[in-house]
Amino acid sequence: MKHLLAAILLMASTTMWADKYNFLTISSTGEDFISLPTIQKITFADGNCVVTTTTGDYTYPLSEIKKMYFSVDDPTAIEALPNEEKNLQYKDGVLKVDGDGMLRIYGSNGALVQMANVKKGANISLSNLKSGLYIVNMGDKTIKLTK
Repeated sequence: MKHLLAAILLMASTTMWADKYNFLTISSTGEDFISLPTIQKITFADGNCVVTTTTGDYTYPLSEIKKMYFSVDDPTAIEALPNEEKNLQYKDGVLKVDGDGMLRIYGSNGALVQMANVKKGANISLSNLKSGLYIVNMGDKTIKLTK
């Protein structure tokens, strides 16, 4: 009975311990788990994905990446900061832009679906996009929108 109780406690504590950590998982020739709090940026250049962390860089050839995903408590937890909402607003099928720069719209799968160099005051119709979740980025401003 002692062993059964110990096993149950160990399993419960292992589950609680695992829930405290969030990772970027990259499957290529093996499987790497990179702790999200250590990631500073992820870039794509010259056919590689480079993950820059507080402890160094990890480089993966794009041709070898089989799967790449984030394991987090809430994978849709991308929120605009209050001042970002003033620069990018989505309402009634139109994206309103208060600033100049390169606007990029990504689908929920991470693929770039639309890109445009916009000027302050632009109103961009998103009627050509299917219904779904999108991430809109312009400079250092990012919002999540559902169409």
